Amino acid sequence: MAQKLKDEVRQAIIAAAKEEFLERGYEDASMRSIAQKAGITAGNIYRYFDNKDDLNRQILAQTSDDIKDLLRSFRIDSLSKQPRVFDMSLDNQDLNELMNRFTDSMVDLYFRKRSEFNIILSNEDLNRRIRKWFSDSFGTLIYQKYSYADQRQMREYLSSAYSEAVFAGMKDIFMKGIEDEKTLRLILKNFLSHFITMVNENKANGNLY
Repeated sequence: MAQKLKDEVRQAIIAAAKEEFLERGYEDASMRSIAQKAGITAGNIYRYFDNKDDLNRQILAQTSDDIKDLLRSFRIDSLSKQPRVFDMSLDNQDLNELMNRFTDSMVDLYFRKRSEFNIILSNEDLNRRIRKWFSDSFGTLIYQKYSYADQRQMREYLSSAYSEAVFAGMKDIFMKGIEDEKTLRLILKNFLSHFITMVNENKANGNLY
């Protein structure tokens, strides 16, 4: 019975922390406020968690691992980085298919673990990993457009800038709190597809280098 009560208190703290982190963000979240939301004293919360960082880490651990596994599962080897004549229609299709599968997996995870997912969108380590994935994905496409050695700087800058822009847009869409799963999938897929098309159209209409 005592163990059951401890588990209930621990789960109440976790639920309160999720609410606090979503409302105020990690940096501004207060352990005192979390304790109040959980219906316990501020001192009692430290019987279950060492500090705010420990609490946050335990909340995000599994969902964080899920996202890391998701990013690892989407390999970009099919888009060759070897210099060749750029085939816009082929590469466009390959990258769009990759982004569509990525979107489906992210949306599935979002609706399974919504509160944890939204907190993770403010976690810098996971943000960096997702931006890196986008940078690598767009980098394979950009490499075909700027394949000469003296265009290396252009490739690096564009890959970084595109990944930042795409991640910011994706994060903004998720943070809108769209309730309908089908609508969220459609919006995200259109956003990524339009972005890829825009990049290619810019190149088609003139040399950017």
